Amino acid sequence: MLQPVGPKAGTPGTVAPDPAPGGPASAAPAPQQSMWFFLLPALVLMVVMLFTNNKQRKREAETRAKLKKGDRVVSTSGLVGELVDMDDRLAKVKIAPGTNVQMLIGSISPFEPVAAAGTAKSDDKALKDLKDAKAATPAEKKA
Repeated sequence: MLQPVGPKAGTPGTVAPDPAPGGPASAAPAPQQSMWFFLLPALVLMVVMLFTNNKQRKREAETRAKLKKGDRVVSTSGLVGELVDMDDRLAKVKIAPGTNVQMLIGSISPFEPVAAAGTAKSDDKALKDLKDAKAATPAEKKA
């Protein structure tokens, strides 16, 4: 690979090495590092990425296999609609009354709206706790 190179002779602030007695002045060669030292981490990373990607692809395929006519789906571009028909490669999705579009099966997934009801209950409880705290008299707070 690359060998370390010292400063040029006559560079200010450097001292010229004394030549070895009885032989020409030559620097010892730097130890060569194996190319595997650099390639091994990249190889391990590629294997890990391959297995992770494969698991994710299987999980997505299982999720798509569970889809049936009438389910709400979302495309990778963000279109939300109702699944009308599906085959091995294409899916027909109704995005508006009388408007059906064909999408690749790999670009759709089940649409799961955000559950706003769960957060509303916790907000109501927090509001009730706050009202109870304000309604408490100073004597109750000391006790």
